[in-house]
Amino acid sequence: MGRTIFTFTLLLFLTSCSFGEKVADKYNQPVNRKPYGKSMKGKRILLYGDSISSGYYPWYRSALLSLSQAAEVYPAGFSGYTTALLAQDAQLQRIYDYNPDIIICLVGGNDTGEENSVGTFGVTNEPKVEETDLEEDYNRGYFIQSVSHIMRKLESHYSMSESKPFIVFCTPLPQKRSNRFNIFSQPENWLRKRDAVVEACNKYDIKCIDFYNLCDWDFTKEPYFTMPPDLVNNRGIFTMDGLHPNQRGYEDMARIICEEM
Repeated sequence: MGRTIFTFTLLLFLTSCSFGEKVADKYNQPVNRKPYGKSMKGKRILLYGDSISSGYYPWYRSALLSLSQAAEVYPAGFSGYTTALLAQDAQLQRIYDYNPDIIICLVGGNDTGEENSVGTFGVTNEPKVEETDLEEDYNRGYFIQSVSHIMRKLESHYSMSESKPFIVFCTPLPQKRSNRFNIFSQPENWLRKRDAVVEACNKYDIKCIDFYNLCDWDFTKEPYFTMPPDLVNNRGIFTMDGLHPNQRGYEDMARIICEEM
């Protein structure tokens, strides 16, 4: 009995070490790469999302500030927040208060992406959903409804503005948490969230930066994230901990943003 348990544990360890390959995308949606058409030099850029876009990790701001020559880059992310929470008026107010020239949204880091939780407007095999009511504060729904709500709220808020910011949505990065069996670690869940962001960007003509594919990071070599977050010690190649990018990862993200804009 003891040998059986040992063998199973060893097998689990060995298979977990190489886990992190992406799965094939069967929908092949086009990515909306509409250009900004201007220089980012001297612009005010706001980064919106979860902890990856927050001030806890300084390299996103510093790398983008350096490469873009923007006047300011504000990391306005909310650590630990799901996309449903980021769609609520209280969080969106942070964007309105800053009055940016460019809004770069990277959401989904705290959404599982599991089957039947993401939703679709008719492109994928997820449950088909309807648009939310913008007159009501967002409560909760499918992942794509949360993404859609943020997009439409921003468009609505700035519809009458003479200085409407340029809105960008990035597809979520892969991640590894705890072990290969953790729901956040499942490659099919990464792809499901990515496809939803691409679908919503196409539906609302929002520029999409496909980090999921453009960040060519080998997640088989990244560690598994465990709580609490370590903001100091780097354990990965492109990520600090299998979830949050490290300096090299953020520099790669900033390079991609500048190239795609």
